[in-house]
Amino acid sequence: MKRSFRCVGAVLTAVWIGWGTWISSGSIPTVKVSAAEAATTFENSVEIASQVHLVAKPEVVRKAEQVPLYLTEQNLQDSFSAVLDDKDKTYAVVSSPIKLSFAADRPFTRLYVKVERACEWTVTLPDGTVKECGKTGFIHEVTELGQAVTSFEMDLPQGARLCDVYAFTDGQFPSWVQLWEPPCEKADLLVMPTHADDEYLWFGGTIPYYAGELGYDVQVVYLTNHYNDNRRCHEQLNSLWLMGVRHYPVIGDFVDTLETLNSMSETYRCFGGHKNVLAFQVEVLRRFSPKVIVAQDASGEYGHPAHKVNVVTMREALELIQDPTAFPESAEKYGTCQVQKCYLHLWNENKITVNWGDMPLKRFDGETALSMAEKGFECNISQLRYIFRVQDNGRFDCRQFGLVYSNVGNDTDGNSDFFENVK
Repeated sequence: MKRSFRCVGAVLTAVWIGWGTWISSGSIPTVKVSAAEAATTFENSVEIASQVHLVAKPEVVRKAEQVPLYLTEQNLQDSFSAVLDDKDKTYAVVSSPIKLSFAADRPFTRLYVKVERACEWTVTLPDGTVKECGKTGFIHEVTELGQAVTSFEMDLPQGARLCDVYAFTDGQFPSWVQLWEPPCEKADLLVMPTHADDEYLWFGGTIPYYAGELGYDVQVVYLTNHYNDNRRCHEQLNSLWLMGVRHYPVIGDFVDTLETLNSMSETYRCFGGHKNVLAFQVEVLRRFSPKVIVAQDASGEYGHPAHKVNVVTMREALELIQDPTAFPESAEKYGTCQVQKCYLHLWNENKITVNWGDMPLKRFDGETALSMAEKGFECNISQLRYIFRVQDNGRFDCRQFGLVYSNVGNDTDGNSDFFENVK
């Protein structure tokens, strides 16, 4: 990959030098590039490319502008004020199907909509064009309108919970706008937290390093959902986006409740039984066919029964995913597969220490993987009142993992890469 970027750098260098000479002389020169010049570093290539891009097409880096919206029906402005207040915690409940009319004082071409629960809605433009939205199942979704407008109508179904609606002009979105891609076809790394925030507390810099810095196809799969807490669903997405994840997470149908704190048997009961959870795990592993899995402590970190259930059923699934007669529905849909490696947090065998605090990340302006994990956790604002924090020492040390399953041999002593020996 780096070799191809060096070639691109050499070509762009030639274009840049030649273009400048042409400007000064009025003729297009013939440029010869030496072997030394062809070895332009990746960083220089990107810098040169950005300079040529800016000169040739300045509109490419134009920033999108947010356009303030307002509701045109005065009688709805109070009951639906939450959708324009730019607050994740507030939303408007649609008690019966409704059509909302939005307008702005200047044109816009795109909408960014947040809902509390995945649902489908439609947007109708002044010329009658209808955009069908919400089909992705994402609760944060961008819709390209395909034309500049100053108004639109939004049809929402009964039961919809509309959180925020934003309008933007063409150009590069601000970093807080989330343009989610569908879940991975196949994952390099499958990260399997039980709840939102577990992915930072126990896995430390795993996500910012492998997804954000290295750009691996990282798929996050949460066992439980937080649909009973209107804050955590947005915090969950906000943190993943900040960490560099671009594939929308998979969120299980198992609701996080206080009852799951009682015992594993009570957790299984709340989740519809052991077989129901195991079927979910088998389907997830077959669907994403990951090279590597990172999962939680087999003891539940601090003993949480839902954490234990997640690890127990995942490990059982590892032994079943190659058997087409085990849960044949998912085998027929996704095929069978084999995972190369699986790590558990705090596992006492085949141990590795990943020093997230010693890993500066270029993608994040030199922040370490550990400091980014801390920022990811802090996005889960509703959880900051509890005692847990990202720790790189002590009982819950997020650097400590053990290789619990491998088809590619054990790790080298001193290794700190989940992908050692991975094909």
